[in-house]
Amino acid sequence: MDDGAGQAAQGAPARTRHWLLALLRRRLVKALMVANLVALLLLPLRETGWLQGLELSAYDTLVTFFAGSQESDRVVLVVTTEADINRFGYPIRDNDLSGVLARVFAGGPKAVGVDLYRDLPMPPGNAELQAIQRAQDNLYWVFKLPDEGNIGIPPPPVLRETGREVLADHVTDAGGVVRRALLLAADERTGSNWRTLGVSLAERYTGQRLRPMDDDLGLGQGRIPLLEQPYGPYARVDAAGYQMLFDYRGGHRRFRQISFAEIIDRPELAATLRDRIVLVGTAALSIKDHFATPFSTGWGGEGSLIGIALHAHTADQLIRLANGETRNPVPLPRLVDHVAIWAAAMAGAVLALLVWRVLVVLVALLLGLGLVGGATAWGFAGAGLLLPGVPVALAWVLSAAGCNFVMHSAGLRERTQLRRSFESYLDPRIINQMMQGETLPSFGGEHREITAIFTDIADFTTTAETMDAATVAGLLGDYFGVLSDVAVQNGGLVNDFIGDGLLVLFGAPMHQPDHADRAVATALAMDEAAQRFNAGLAARGIKWGHTRIGVHTGMALVGNIGTRGRLKYGALGDTLNTASRVEGLNKYIGSGVAVTGETAAQCRRQAFRPVGDIIVKGRKNAIPILAPVSPADPPALLARYAEAYAALSQEKPEAAELFSALHRDFPADAPAAFHAGRAAAGENGVLVVMHEK
Repeated sequence: MDDGAGQAAQGAPARTRHWLLALLRRRLVKALMVANLVALLLLPLRETGWLQGLELSAYDTLVTFFAGSQESDRVVLVVTTEADINRFGYPIRDNDLSGVLARVFAGGPKAVGVDLYRDLPMPPGNAELQAIQRAQDNLYWVFKLPDEGNIGIPPPPVLRETGREVLADHVTDAGGVVRRALLLAADERTGSNWRTLGVSLAERYTGQRLRPMDDDLGLGQGRIPLLEQPYGPYARVDAAGYQMLFDYRGGHRRFRQISFAEIIDRPELAATLRDRIVLVGTAALSIKDHFATPFSTGWGGEGSLIGIALHAHTADQLIRLANGETRNPVPLPRLVDHVAIWAAAMAGAVLALLVWRVLVVLVALLLGLGLVGGATAWGFAGAGLLLPGVPVALAWVLSAAGCNFVMHSAGLRERTQLRRSFESYLDPRIINQMMQGETLPSFGGEHREITAIFTDIADFTTTAETMDAATVAGLLGDYFGVLSDVAVQNGGLVNDFIGDGLLVLFGAPMHQPDHADRAVATALAMDEAAQRFNAGLAARGIKWGHTRIGVHTGMALVGNIGTRGRLKYGALGDTLNTASRVEGLNKYIGSGVAVTGETAAQCRRQAFRPVGDIIVKGRKNAIPILAPVSPADPPALLARYAEAYAALSQEKPEAAELFSALHRDFPADAPAAFHAGRAAAGENGVLVVMHEK
């Protein structure tokens, strides 16, 4: 009991290892492992920010594609150009700035924002400027909060603590690209939140104030989703303060620009500002107030945007949100993103399992990428969602490519093993066809109709006893070489060497519609080749028995049979047993080649003459046996044999005399001699019962 228990315990790890190895060899398991590895690789890469650049590039593409090019009817920019700097100088003096603002307010705008720092007076004209700042309660002026390495820039003295001093800050991503709008920022000195210029202008225009809405902000009818980490394409982002994603609706040239000179020299332009938001700032290239945006990151991108335009986009987007005209896209929960990435990896694995052709895989990959891209675009523009298009596409491609590589590697190993297994006894042309096929012979096999040839050497045991083993082995090797060459030339598979016998299969491993014709032609060619081989040995004084060949057609289980460690391609089934029995019948018939009726019925290129319906020992049913007609058979022999066999099948008394006469005239003809002997023994009819194997 103890020994048995110990052996069982020792065998358990071995069985477990065997089970695991068998499991890992399965294509489905390999594909699932690759797909999960791809997902497990992409998820941490995404969460640690390695994919952020790609995802932001995709986001930029969506923003620019759906931005459109409609000019705003709500916001106008009044800016200094290079020509204005040449005329007015820079910084703009208070008197010139006062003149511009006076013309702007003369037009009756709803709100005016100035994106020019004016913490210190720029005389002359400071009194006039301060008068405008006091008088216009819809005027907002920028300042900059202090932060690390920056002392900040205070607002104009007159506007301090009026609620009309607003932030000028912008937040940028790597490369200085502005994709996020800063709405509110905290003053660490006082703990209060300051609005940015765009927010204050939008509030003034809509008559609404920003309000908390769950974890987001609200304005009018709209919800403003606030940025957090992670958020859509962002895995790592400084989400300090309150931020939202820009949609840049209307495009790079969304806002009409009027220069300082135009507003001063053309008073009629003031009327175009009525009930609009007017932002006053600089557009001169020599003033470093330009920012990269999604419009400037792609192929053929536009130039950078001026800072005042970013404030304008903030105000414009908030107004559209407040009026219910648009919505900011929001990401799915991160867990849902992860599931989508995993599902894409699984889909790639399924593709690799179902499709092996490289061109088809490439087309499928492109279609899948198109589907992912289309879904991502629809989510962004139609459903207001930031879908994880980039990681999903990567999971789809990497999983399909990785699984395809694994499948091809496994297939290559199988093909190499197959070539090594078959190259010694199969026509190279057949091997090449197998290599190019969609499937290889599988473990366990498949049921298929084949034609089998069995050969044997008459009295081989007696012959072998007269020679030493080395001589027998050498002669047998030469003999097998002659017969194998004939089989391979006709497309047969030399499947096994059984003692002095040979097993050849047709119809496997490659499908051959004419397998019966090929087998019979091979059997006749083998018979001739064996006779030539025997004649060569006889000339050397070596006696070698004649070759007996049996051919039968039927269903068999063909494939790689055995264990994983010791596989062999072969066939199993009664078809092989019958072919072996038919080969043995040659001994009693006296023939060299015997063919069953199942084989003869499928032959289109070979004629036969019947030998009889023979019941071999151990079987109940008779097997129709026929002899292939050789080109050397005289027509007279064939005609007289047909007449005699017809009489025999009808059990006519004259059949005995007909076969006796036929045997006298053609003593070398085995079927005639066989029936003449039966007739002499008093047998009649075509049914022959064998009492020996």
